[in-house]
Amino acid sequence: MKTKLLCCAMAFVGSLMMTDVYAQQAIVACNGKNYEQGDTLIIGKPASSGYLFMRTVDEQGSLSSVYERDIDGLKVVITSIPGYDKKLYESMGIYTQPEKPLVVMAEGGGKRFCISLNEALTSGNVMSDCMLSSVEGAVDLTPSILYIYALKLYQTPVDEKVVDKYISLCVPEQFKQASADPFALEEMRKTYLATLQQELGKADFSKVFRLKCLSELQQYDMAKECFPLSGFSCTDVKTKQQNDLSKLRYCLWEECAFHFANASLFTSLPVDKTRAKGFYGMREYARVPAYNRPMATLYVYVKFKNQPVKLPEKKIMVFSKGENFDFGWSTLNKEYGKKSLDMDIIRVDGYNDLLPYVEGEVVYNYLGSITL
Repeated sequence: MKTKLLCCAMAFVGSLMMTDVYAQQAIVACNGKNYEQGDTLIIGKPASSGYLFMRTVDEQGSLSSVYERDIDGLKVVITSIPGYDKKLYESMGIYTQPEKPLVVMAEGGGKRFCISLNEALTSGNVMSDCMLSSVEGAVDLTPSILYIYALKLYQTPVDEKVVDKYISLCVPEQFKQASADPFALEEMRKTYLATLQQELGKADFSKVFRLKCLSELQQYDMAKECFPLSGFSCTDVKTKQQNDLSKLRYCLWEECAFHFANASLFTSLPVDKTRAKGFYGMREYARVPAYNRPMATLYVYVKFKNQPVKLPEKKIMVFSKGENFDFGWSTLNKEYGKKSLDMDIIRVDGYNDLLPYVEGEVVYNYLGSITL
């Protein structure tokens, strides 16, 4: 009888031990994903003070802060999911014993890391749903490219004034310096006249361009499985907007203005329910206040429409630059008609960028895409 009881007790203890071991074979993270030993993590972006929720581990097991700026995109493999250890967890900024494991050990790039997984995911230290946004042949749109296509669309003659404007859009600081030296300016005009003529010859209305935009995500639509969008705000456009153009939904970018002609087809971002649930889970874990509306970083791919724009003949006040600022009256069409282009969106890729103040490509926390 005693032997039987002892065997039962040993079996019970063994089952507890096995349960504890199995509980540490995987972590269900705040994004809803299951992370196990052998899974690959991709390192994301650091904050200005470094990777706050990652540590490097040396051969003696000592932990050190991670300040490197060149490990963005590094792939590391989870080697273990250690059980609770007070010293280890406190070194990762976790001061109460959690019900489930929160820390993983991972190796990659010749280094060993200790990662507080949920914190790393919600801060962007580790990527969730990584995808590089790309369309074959697409290049990022710039003010100088806009100007080239406006010149081509409206068959504007190339004179010295046009060349000077093109130079100022391509290399504004160099043009400003050269303007004080007639010899340097003459040489610069020769160089950029050749470049301008070459670019005009290559301008092709079937070519695809990309803009980086922001849009506020509205509440997830469970029936349609999408996030409604609040429009497109181009992140690179710093130009002061002209009110009458803005009312027509044209965005002025330096010399030229553009308009998304088919924006009505891109008012919501399809996102499957599993990914959307993970998005809300990450926000809840990070304790994001309800009034802090989520923003999506959108990569918007467009083609210029090969048709002239006719703006209203509305009278507007225009200012002339010089030693003295003067103003006169013109019309919206006269001032911007041959500097405006319509474009069609062909694709949008959406991301929830956790560090919008960091320059560079957003490839993590991918949400979904819209393609025509």
